[in-house]
Amino acid sequence: MSAAQQDVQQTTEPRGGVVGGVDLVPALGVLCAVAVLGLPLGALWSWLAPPEFVARSALAPTPGGVLPFVGQSEHRFDDMATFVLFGLAAGILIGAALWLFRRWRGPLVLVAAVIGSLVAAWLAMRVGLWLAAEHYPNRAGTGAPFPQAPVLESTWVIIAQPFGVAVTYCLTTAWNGAADLRS
Repeated sequence: MSAAQQDVQQTTEPRGGVVGGVDLVPALGVLCAVAVLGLPLGALWSWLAPPEFVARSALAPTPGGVLPFVGQSEHRFDDMATFVLFGLAAGILIGAALWLFRRWRGPLVLVAAVIGSLVAAWLAMRVGLWLAAEHYPNRAGTGAPFPQAPVLESTWVIIAQPFGVAVTYCLTTAWNGAADLRS
């Protein structure tokens, strides 16, 4: 085979790696689609997270404050754990679903999915807290016991979903025996 034939053969063979325009469009689509999934995830969390039952008390550390009933303060942890588990499950499902699209496999899609999952988790947190506050209004002025809206006491809960996507996608990549991800 001559050198000219080798050059022609090398230029006609598909090359691996990231192809700018070809991989960028699906990556942006993945980023947007994954980010939008945060809206229903936040709504689901606000619906399923347990409220904390409280009552107005003179013993509260702040004037006019409320104290939780016995055993109800554990619901703050339940709220965070529910959000983390929803995010982790969504991340695992997103990572596995993205792996099924053979034409889009690659590092750019992984980065887009992780960034989209971070945006989705942030949206889920904001939407979930807003919907929970609307569903459980503050009734401290009535003097009667009332359910207080679920809370997330840390914003670090948003890293569970991107972590699930990255781990799932990387494990499926490592498990793949082919030299080319798209085969």
